[in-house]
Amino acid sequence: MAEAGRFGQLRRWLCVLALVMAPLAGATTTAPGWGELTPEQQRILAPLEAEWPKMGPARRNKWIGIAARFPEMTQNDRDRITRRMETWSQLSPEERKKARDQYKRLQKLPTEQRPALRQQWEAYKSLSDDEKDKLRSQPSTRTKSVRGQIPVEWLVPPYLRPYRTALRPPPPQPEPPPQPKPVLPEALYPRF
Repeated sequence: MAEAGRFGQLRRWLCVLALVMAPLAGATTTAPGWGELTPEQQRILAPLEAEWPKMGPARRNKWIGIAARFPEMTQNDRDRITRRMETWSQLSPEERKKARDQYKRLQKLPTEQRPALRQQWEAYKSLSDDEKDKLRSQPSTRTKSVRGQIPVEWLVPPYLRPYRTALRPPPPQPEPPPQPKPVLPEALYPRF
């Protein structure tokens, strides 16, 4: 009887504990709305004001963290961050998705090949607008990038690459089965 009482009491405590912990198990991170930001945060994050309601809590918290570090940044870093926020806010949802996908692909690029890609990007940025337009208008028939160090295919996800059978080697031919060795007639008869 005493054990049943202790067991019942333990069950009650477990139920109370479960009720208390239940909201925490499904807790989601929350981030303040635009009106809940401080005036300083609103000033720093002003280019993202129209986008703010559409952002998830994780992205909002990321930008709040950037706003907290903003005063300690150099002026060049502040200008760069502000330009990027303005550029990002002007992109369409499709362009943003494309930019995110490109970023993910570049993060998967082996670290030893990133400097070469960075050099290619700097070389491209140094071109005049006319040269950039000319490059964009030319169909790309090369399988290597401008300096021949990073294949273009690495920058395009596999599901967007055209199916080109001419570039693929034919599958290897299976080896024919080995010919059976001939059996000598003497081996068929028993020896006495």
